[in-house]
Amino acid sequence: MRMDFPDGAVQKTSTSIWVQIRTGVNDMRMGVLAAMAVAATAVPAAAAPVITFQGGVGGNAAGTKVIQNFDSLKAGSSIGNFAFAYGSTNERGIRPAFGSTGNFGAALGGGTYSINFNPATNFSFVLGSLDQYNLLILKLEGNKEVRLWGNQIIGGAAYVMGSATSPLSNGLVSFNAGNGPLFVGATFMSETNSFEFDNIAAGVPEPATWALMILGFGAIGGAMRRRKAQGSLATA
Repeated sequence: MRMDFPDGAVQKTSTSIWVQIRTGVNDMRMGVLAAMAVAATAVPAAAAPVITFQGGVGGNAAGTKVIQNFDSLKAGSSIGNFAFAYGSTNERGIRPAFGSTGNFGAALGGGTYSINFNPATNFSFVLGSLDQYNLLILKLEGNKEVRLWGNQIIGGAAYVMGSATSPLSNGLVSFNAGNGPLFVGATFMSETNSFEFDNIAAGVPEPATWALMILGFGAIGGAMRRRKAQGSLATA
């Protein structure tokens, strides 16, 4: 499933499908059948992730671990189709202004860099010199994806296009899956030079959170068993 957000929006709005049932038995039957067909084929859209942009900040989002910072690669190495790891600013790529050290990644015009990881509730990366022609594709569980262009990547906030120094265009971008499908990967693309990024990070709930969830499931299971036992005694 693909979700393309229009300019300035970060969540796709649902559309309503109306079936007109005219008077007359035959027309009414046709309308009901049409409505049933729509209901049977409709697929709910994935919930849009919560986007947080911290301009002028580096590092990685809380609850995440950096899984790729390109420092293990030789500067100039290819990381994808027309995408490279650079060690310094050059005519093809500009280092993100905040929190980027060592190497950084850049998808050039027509370039693509993709990364896959274990299902995660949180995803983040350090963004450099945001441009309107930059495209981020968030890959979600269930073969779903969310596509974000330009300032949609930073939640629709105002920015200075292509600025190599402005905190409005450089900083830490984080995504939280909320109640939607978990993140399983991301693709960085650009129509023109370039889309720069660093410190790609992902993470799942802390162990303490998982422990609370397990305890909650156990309590629910215990209550259901007690209720079933009480019901059995009442009918005995």
